[in-house]
Amino acid sequence: MSLPDPDDHGRKRPPMFWWMLANILAIAFAITSWIVCLNLFRDPTHPTSYRWMMNVGRIDPLEAFTRDKTKDGTKVPNPQKVQTPQQLEAQFQSYSNSDLEAINQEFKRAYLTNFKKPKFLTYVTGEFRIIGVKALTEKDFLSSGIVVKAQALVRPDAVADPIPYPVFIECLFPSNNATPESFQVGNTLMLEKQRHCAAILNVGTTEFEDRSALFLTLVPLAAVEYTPEEGESFKISPPKMANLEGILPAFP
Repeated sequence: MSLPDPDDHGRKRPPMFWWMLANILAIAFAITSWIVCLNLFRDPTHPTSYRWMMNVGRIDPLEAFTRDKTKDGTKVPNPQKVQTPQQLEAQFQSYSNSDLEAINQEFKRAYLTNFKKPKFLTYVTGEFRIIGVKALTEKDFLSSGIVVKAQALVRPDAVADPIPYPVFIECLFPSNNATPESFQVGNTLMLEKQRHCAAILNVGTTEFEDRSALFLTLVPLAAVEYTPEEGESFKISPPKMANLEGILPAFP
């Protein structure tokens, strides 16, 4: 007795089988594509997603905000909070690492989307003593300009001299014409709500006198001519897009 030809089994399958198989594969491909696209365009804080969203116009370039309603451009967004170093320390000192990671995602997402949904938007005000200055490079979160590291200064009362306070900031000044010589170590960096609109971009900690101190990364949103205490003025102007592979904070 001759054995059956294996090819006979395939040839005997009805056309409906191949039709159903084609439809199942098409549905599987559609679902996979939908899931991939959903994940790809959902989170602008992911470097690959951010680049794709910029390339296809799903997200706008970084906005150069204006303080004046009468000028062309978008007015700086209204913050949910305006806080001093003491208030910031009181707010964040109880945050766990997972809490900081979650809120930093929100800070970054709001900045990258030009504060369409300004969730947790906080402006920082106060006096700060400059302890470091360096130029921003293509390896940083913002590719051009300078970053200033400073320690908070607080006044015990209205007439007292300011004294150092264990809260630190680094302020990113995106600009095409700023140089590190615009700021001098030891000088005072003043941040005011109406002039600078310095928004929190990242919250972390740094070691200070054998303890952990608050360390914030800020970025001024108002695209204005900035005049430091000493040095030449420069124009604050964000690049078209951020470098999400750049590490925050910029100062180690």
